[in-house]
Amino acid sequence: MLNRWLLVIGLLVSSLAAGTVALQRLRVEQSNRTVEVVLDYADVAQWASAEGKTVAQWLRGFATPFSVALMEGTLDDWGTPLAAPIPTYLLNEARFQQAKRMLALKARVELQMPKDAPCVEVRSERGARFWIVGDATTVRQIGLGLDPLQVEQVRAGGKSIVARLINSDGITPLALRGSLLFVREQGATLLIFAGDQVLGYRRGLQATALNIQANAQRFGAIEFARQMGASNLMRTIAERTVRVHSIGASESLTLAPSEIVARFERAVQERNIRVLYLRAAGADSALLRELLQSLTHKLQRSGYAIRESGARPFEALQPAPWQFALTGLGVGLLLGWIVASVRKDSIGTIAPLAVGLACALLCLLPAGRKLVALLAAISFPTVGMIALAPLAAHAPSKSGADFFRFGSLLVLPVAWSLLGALHVVGLLSATPFLIKADQFTGVKVAHAIPLLLVLGFYAAWVSGRWDFWRDLLVRPVLWGQIALALVIVGAVALMLIRTGNEAPDAVPEWELRLRSLLETVMNVRPRTKEFLIGHPALVIGIGMLLAGQTRWLPLTMFLATIGQVSLVNTFCHLHSPLLVSLQRTGWGLVIGVALGLALLAGAKWLHLRLTRCRSD
Repeated sequence: MLNRWLLVIGLLVSSLAAGTVALQRLRVEQSNRTVEVVLDYADVAQWASAEGKTVAQWLRGFATPFSVALMEGTLDDWGTPLAAPIPTYLLNEARFQQAKRMLALKARVELQMPKDAPCVEVRSERGARFWIVGDATTVRQIGLGLDPLQVEQVRAGGKSIVARLINSDGITPLALRGSLLFVREQGATLLIFAGDQVLGYRRGLQATALNIQANAQRFGAIEFARQMGASNLMRTIAERTVRVHSIGASESLTLAPSEIVARFERAVQERNIRVLYLRAAGADSALLRELLQSLTHKLQRSGYAIRESGARPFEALQPAPWQFALTGLGVGLLLGWIVASVRKDSIGTIAPLAVGLACALLCLLPAGRKLVALLAAISFPTVGMIALAPLAAHAPSKSGADFFRFGSLLVLPVAWSLLGALHVVGLLSATPFLIKADQFTGVKVAHAIPLLLVLGFYAAWVSGRWDFWRDLLVRPVLWGQIALALVIVGAVALMLIRTGNEAPDAVPEWELRLRSLLETVMNVRPRTKEFLIGHPALVIGIGMLLAGQTRWLPLTMFLATIGQVSLVNTFCHLHSPLLVSLQRTGWGLVIGVALGLALLAGAKWLHLRLTRCRSD
């Protein structure tokens, strides 16, 4: 009894601590609702040329706010090769002066032609020249900064500049500092690095981070891109990072404008994306205007707005250590209470307090918080599902209380799962998690273990003994049992494969269409495995418990647990806004429970019809 009261009080305290953290996170998320759209300069120049306008004229004709991304140039990009004994490039005066400045930072520049070393000559239209010592292939690919001619056009067009810098091998801290400072002088505050490396990878990442902070610039981390060094940079300057969702030129050719808009809206609304980078290949100006107007309308409907340089990093979110410790205390008390329920000796007596204090101390460390969050994601939905059996067995059997009994049993596992989700949120709410620089660890483990524990518990509960598995070892294996085992193993494997979007091909076409329909109707779609499998199975499982039908109960509760672990997992996606996760959970419960009640009513009707037919 003492341990039970300790658990109740501990969970109340930990829930209050986790709730205050969740409110802090909600405030931070709600205060950042502006989005920045980025177009590529190459596309803008193409559209302007098609209309017989300069880039500046074309940009001034667009009222919709957006930024223009400029790629860092090289000698191959800017220069005209000349026939000469050594590789020689002719540049106009503006490009020549900038190339001289940038190459002096990144290479060895000589005002006289070197006699005994390979080199590249650079000439201006006015006759000035200099030489860069080094292999021609390497020198030709050194980044020279943003094209001054393009910068002039974008500025004249009244649009903001986004810098796409390339990483040069062996770039020095001085060259790195000069590159970032120069693009800042050109007006670029948002940096979306080009290629498969961020600027400074590998040894200069710290210098990159320090200079971005010093220049008050923003680092655009491209979602789903495997850019080397990006994760480290995000963790180092989380307070200067914004997330970018990009649709490439080749990909945009295969997507309808409505699909592009829906994808961008989903990225902003569900994954805290604040920069939308669009390569609208094959589109004309009229189609682009329609696309941007539709995107503006869709985002406004969801409470977001497109603004000039609108992508802002999230405010610092770092709850106090005592909040983490109190949240971890509740998780530890629950784990200790589970130990005490199994062991009735002295170890069981002290387990709640000992494990509770251990988890509280662990939560003072970042790695410890992730471990305790994983334990919360496993234990809370498992306890909620297992608690159904004894409560259903001891529930009053008055006929007038049937509705109340059913409703209370239905609420119980959902309440436990939501409580687990709250503790995960309370433990892992910090700025790095909002931008996915850090994330919940052990998603697949948190899915699999509750399923196996609940399946084992109900198999033991139905048979009335914990060593039920001994009978399975001595009995002949039936084909039906083999088929059932394959179904269970296949269900677990498919769910684990699909968890984390690692295998998009595992999602069938009909489900993709269903998802699209739900997103159109509800704005935030529920998770398929919740409303189509887990929650209906929970309703049916509770009906079976109350009716004393136990033959298929272990399998039914196994399926029901899928919904509960998925519910908790929704909140483990910490880069998804909290309100979106709540909406997704709410819709899943409403649709899933309604579907389960319909199936339960249909089963009862069919049973009555069969009974009448037999009696007749």
